[in-house]
Order: sequence, then structure tokens, then C-alpha cells
Amino acid sequence: MKNNSDIIFTFHPDRPGLEKFFGKLEVEVMETLWSGGPMTVKRARYFLNRKNNYAYTTIMTVMNRLAEKNILSREKQGHSFEYRPALNKKEFLTLASDRIIAGLFDECREIASKTFFRLRKTRKKK
Repeated sequence: MKNNSDIIFTFHPDRPGLEKFFGKLEVEVMETLWSGGPMTVKRARYFLNRKNNYAYTTIMTVMNRLAEKNILSREKQGHSFEYRPALNKKEFLTLASDRIIAGLFDECREIASKTFFRLRKTRKKK
């Protein structure tokens, strides 16, 4: 497994759920791998196509791109590659949160501190 600092993701704060970090199909792929363990493109397509009708090459492209971002790792298994998440879902969300919050504090510490204090205060009232 690579170092967590090698994992590349983007952050879109206005998107819902995991789409803050991934595209819609990437979310489906990641959820499939997080729940089903390591798998080939063929096996991932089998699970993903229970609700959709994706081409093999579409799933392969998405999984390859996630591997290029070090979000997935891959290992040759016979004639195919087996893909696995570099981090489990909780580890990924922790890493993403750490990077986002650290970035806010690095760039605008005073505003970020005030915002966190205000949010913490309003969340306690609920």
C-alpha cells in the first residue's frame, strides 16, 4: 500500500455525501469495493449492473483512474487485475477530513477557528 500522502482526491463542498470527493460512478465503484472486498472489473461490473447497464470499458476506465489517484490499488491476477481500496471507508473519510481541515487552518487559521467554534456551539444546542 502506498503512503496516504500519495492519495489524490478533490473536494466539492456543495455536492452530497461521497460525491464531495468522487463522481457518481466513482461513488458506486468505491461503495461496491468497500462492501465487497477486492475484485476484478468483471466482478465489479456484475454488482454495478444490478441497477444500471455500464459497459465493461466504462467500469475499467473508472477503476484505472481511481488506481492512478492511489485510491485503489491493483494487482495482476492471471489475465486480469484485482482492485482493492487503499483505505477502508472510515480511513478515507478521516484522511479527507484531516486534509480539508488542515488546509483551512493553514490558509485562514483565524476564520477557520471562529467557524469551528461557532459550529460546535450551534451543534451542542440541538
